[in-house]
Amino acid sequence: MKSELEILNDKNDFLVIGLVGAVGCRLKSLSNILKSLLDSEFGYDVKELHVSKEFLQTHSLVSTYNNSYERYTDLMNVGNNLRKKYDNNYLSFKIAKEISKLRKDNLDCKRKAFIINSLKHDKEIKTLRDIYGKNFYQISLYESPNIRKDVLINDIGMNESQAIKLMERDQSEENDYGQHTIDAFHLADYFIKYDNKTNEHIKNSCKRFLELIFGNPYITPTFNEFSMYMAYTSGLRSADLSRQVGAVITKERNIISTGANDIPKFGGGLYWPEYNEENGEIYDIGNGRDYVRGYDSNQKEKEKIIKSIFSEIKNKFDCIFNEENLTHKENMKNLLTILKNSPLKDITEYGRVVHAEMDAILACGRTNNSTVGSSIFVTTFPCHNCAKHILAAGIKEVFFIEPYPKSRALDLWDDSMELKLPNSSNDKLQFSPFVGVGPRSFLDLFSMAQSAGSKIIRKSNGEKISWDPKEATLRLSSNTFSLNEIEKDIIAKLEEIEQPVN
Repeated sequence: MKSELEILNDKNDFLVIGLVGAVGCRLKSLSNILKSLLDSEFGYDVKELHVSKEFLQTHSLVSTYNNSYERYTDLMNVGNNLRKKYDNNYLSFKIAKEISKLRKDNLDCKRKAFIINSLKHDKEIKTLRDIYGKNFYQISLYESPNIRKDVLINDIGMNESQAIKLMERDQSEENDYGQHTIDAFHLADYFIKYDNKTNEHIKNSCKRFLELIFGNPYITPTFNEFSMYMAYTSGLRSADLSRQVGAVITKERNIISTGANDIPKFGGGLYWPEYNEENGEIYDIGNGRDYVRGYDSNQKEKEKIIKSIFSEIKNKFDCIFNEENLTHKENMKNLLTILKNSPLKDITEYGRVVHAEMDAILACGRTNNSTVGSSIFVTTFPCHNCAKHILAAGIKEVFFIEPYPKSRALDLWDDSMELKLPNSSNDKLQFSPFVGVGPRSFLDLFSMAQSAGSKIIRKSNGEKISWDPKEATLRLSSNTFSLNEIEKDIIAKLEEIEQPVN
């Protein structure tokens, strides 16, 4: 019989799953399916933690709501205020404290799992990973904007204007402590798409995910999972000052080119670090990549444009921008803020970087590989500039992970491209959200021996071994620190920061 301390520190059977999905996603259905599978097939006792009901609603000053839009807005405000007051990891600490309590209240020998519904900030994901290590997994659920809007209107009772406003806010807010679903979504270990799918479809997706994390030795990557992993690894070669993006183009289930966002060089292709055979030095050619130059040319040009427009307006309307007048000085300050926050901030044409999608397309051109009828896998939804070249290249489908809200591709070329849905036509370029194991977890969940997990064994004495989900333990090892001690530190930290100020 295990002691209480042994049970609390036993991490092979302890599981935490965080759900991420944009507002309007049917995360409750996903949670119910996960609970059912964990209970019936893996022998787990499962608790669901509703962040909005259990941690936000208790801090709300509003007792009743006139409609669902008011409720959603108020709870978002509460979450923002808590993150602003205590830090962006505050809700993760509250979740960990509740999980600690539930673990200690239920010390039977049955295996424990906790489903968190739902997370809205990338810092919350990072904090939970820091706390639970390899015992934490994130599942991101994708549903297309139109379907989510219909859910908010027809199922939840909002009007169209309210639904659109809420969706835009949920996606990403300007401040650091606001709603950041878009930044949390792409961090998933596993991606699932709902869009008019049946519960049976979602059940099969969840079952595969669970079998993977419990070490089913006979699950291997789909071609799409492999291709997106290759796109992700391709992006790792980028030295761009903003972010790393990767792409691969495939045809007839063969990868025919790769791409990354970086600086083009004379003769074709992008800059790579050079290797000096004589002294072993690995170096970048001077004045090539942006980091060597020390600045982002696109950012510099945007600043020049804003300053130029500001100066023109100031000179033209000098009567209301007199620096000697305090009101006029405030006018100038407000004008500059408006210009900096205008759509001018989103222009990209002055960057020296070739985008990953364009690099992959151009690579096909240099190697005489036709892109007609091919597919492209990209870690980020293509910008509108790349989208038109993908269209012109004859590519038939785009698979993406990370949404890109600044892209106007689907609006500008609605005659030729669309988000893929069950009733989509075959005469348009299809944009499909990626489903399956996320690139960040590819090695951990598919490698037999080269990951952070235990070695996977498929045979014994030449015979295939049997695999029983009820006997299986999590294949990835957790951190070596006592989870019990980590929880104590978190509870102490919460008591400290929640002390009322005198």
